[in-house]
Amino acid sequence: MTTDFNGKWKLVDSENFDAYLQAVGVNFMIRQLAKAATPRQEVQQNGDNFVIKSSGLQTKVTNFTIGEEFEDDSPIGKVKCTITWKDGKLHTSIEGPRGHMWSEREMREDGRCYLTMSAPNGTTAVRIFARDE
Repeated sequence: MTTDFNGKWKLVDSENFDAYLQAVGVNFMIRQLAKAATPRQEVQQNGDNFVIKSSGLQTKVTNFTIGEEFEDDSPIGKVKCTITWKDGKLHTSIEGPRGHMWSEREMREDGRCYLTMSAPNGTTAVRIFARDE
């Protein structure tokens, strides 16, 4: 069973975000800007095809299909990502310049979207998004 992530989302809370950014090698100035930003995302989901438009520090559009590897730009350089469904969550396996990372995007009972991210050293952060409609 897949989860419906369609819609507009805004960041409402973060947990351990600075430590995560530091663990993946983001410099001090970019970390300060990232922590101060209030990103918004618009997710268009059509079966296993996704388009995620993000705005915050920069505007970015990410297109992907479940199970297909793609290259993405990140604050630490180019990364290779593969996204799969795992227990109703979008699980992203990420290979980057600092090693293997992962993230999971899930809907919880409170109606919010939780994005959990893990750095190569195991440091995790959670970004919480609420519907913005």
